Amino acid sequence: MVKIGRPFEPGNKLGRGRPRGSRNKNSLLTRELLDSHGEALVRKAVLQALKGDVPTLRTLLAHILPRRTEPPVKTGPLPMGTAEEISQSSQALLEKVASGKMTTSQARDIFAMLDAQRKIIETESFDTRLRAIEQRVQGEPGKAPVLLGPADPAA
Repeated sequence: MVKIGRPFEPGNKLGRGRPRGSRNKNSLLTRELLDSHGEALVRKAVLQALKGDVPTLRTLLAHILPRRTEPPVKTGPLPMGTAEEISQSSQALLEKVASGKMTTSQARDIFAMLDAQRKIIETESFDTRLRAIEQRVQGEPGKAPVLLGPADPAA
């Protein structure tokens, strides 16, 4: 039975194949031809495109023109200062998608930004509450300070 993909057993010294990182002979030959005749080939392709060769024109334009990007989306103001405002903004976006004023892919991108802002608000809130707890615990007389950070750094 012939194995497909890995014809040589591990440890076979005679069938190692081409060394990793070495270039394929066809790739090397193609690169050499382009280096020596590339300018003439491009000139010929441009002349053919100017004469009306549509496939050549399409190929050249695909490499010359930048890719189309979507125009900016007009959403109106989307408040994002608090979790409640983010919730209201999400609801407004859903309504725009439902009414057909915005595509789902456009809304998905904006929802990703809203979620990033929500995570920032969540982190800031957690940090504020943690600092308040640490101050309260350390400020009580007769109690040893409690470290709420990482485990013992010496360990």
